[in-house]
Amino acid sequence: MPAADRTLLRAINRFNVLHAIREKKMISRVDIAKSTGLSQASVTGITADLIREDLLFEKQAGKSIGGRRPILLALNPEGAYTVGVFLSFQQISVVIVNLQADILASDTLSIMKQKNTPENIAELIVQAIHSCMWKTDLSKKQISGVGVAIPGLVDSQTGLIRFLPNYQWESVNLRDIIHTKIQIPTYVENSANTLTLAEQWFGDGKGLDNFITINLEHGVGMGVVINGQLYRGHKGIAGEFGHVTMDPKGPLCRCGKKGCLEAFVGNNAILRQAKEAAKKGKWKPADPNNITIEEVIQAAREGENCLKKIFKDAGRILGIGLSNLLEIFNPSKIIISGKGVNAGDLLFDTMHKTIPNHLSTKTDHTTDVIVQAWNPTDNARGAGALVLQEVYKSPANRILPTI
Repeated sequence: MPAADRTLLRAINRFNVLHAIREKKMISRVDIAKSTGLSQASVTGITADLIREDLLFEKQAGKSIGGRRPILLALNPEGAYTVGVFLSFQQISVVIVNLQADILASDTLSIMKQKNTPENIAELIVQAIHSCMWKTDLSKKQISGVGVAIPGLVDSQTGLIRFLPNYQWESVNLRDIIHTKIQIPTYVENSANTLTLAEQWFGDGKGLDNFITINLEHGVGMGVVINGQLYRGHKGIAGEFGHVTMDPKGPLCRCGKKGCLEAFVGNNAILRQAKEAAKKGKWKPADPNNITIEEVIQAAREGENCLKKIFKDAGRILGIGLSNLLEIFNPSKIIISGKGVNAGDLLFDTMHKTIPNHLSTKTDHTTDVIVQAWNPTDNARGAGALVLQEVYKSPANRILPTI
């Protein structure tokens, strides 16, 4: 077998062993072999390497079923630390997570509109990372990598951001800029994909081979897991659910097209329509020049009919879009997350009612569509899990470049 193939096979086997241990929390070598299909000799060799790397440790003996009681293996939470970063609209969220993806520290920085150049953003990210490292008393040598989640088109293999609507960036290699500043291995990925990875690892997608995550923020992102693998498409930019055309004559989207789903559903679209309603005198916000999505949601809940209609219409569009995904992918679950879920029943009552009206009556759809409570650290934690995935694959990903 060529050396490259052997390296890939070792990485896959290593990942599967760690994955099995993470799933069960404590498990014997014999049970690892059963769950992964690997030989007991292979499991023994891989786990020995992982123990030497401090990623695993042996715990109390398991229950005996005759003969010697088996030794159980568990993840060492302090075996690796990673940084997760989420670059959202005018805000940077940073977390440090351990090998179990527990958040040890977090930090948030606001971004001034005039300071959104790639260099300035990278500098703010590095500042927030240093702040989190100070809180946890960790050094750069203890950080295995930095994962950055961005709500835009990104080639995760090269770190090239093809287009970031929030800041109108095109062809920016944020990965290289950050790495140059901090000298820690850096990875950049679409935020819907990192959120999906987090769901697959420790969320509602755990144990599922086919599911979809919808990320409602200023836009609408999507991550797709098919047969247990994150689907990225031909050039790594699959999942742009927000840019599916719902009405060719609809409002102009940030991407340049008309009538995209996110031009109706994303927080950016909700705010745009709320501002238009305010200009027409349909409702009176406290400060027409500084309307926030929180204010719009609150006013709608208090009975502003024009705002309630905006959410209702958005829910209908989202429901139609989701029904199309059900017909195409037939996932076992659709998970909806992101800051946009704060709209609650204003948006999702109509969405849930709309979905069945646009499904084929000849198809037995049993997909669960669930709306999660939003946590501000979710996207950043997902970015941290992105790096943990690399740690799982190879010990080389835990070695930092010389500074």
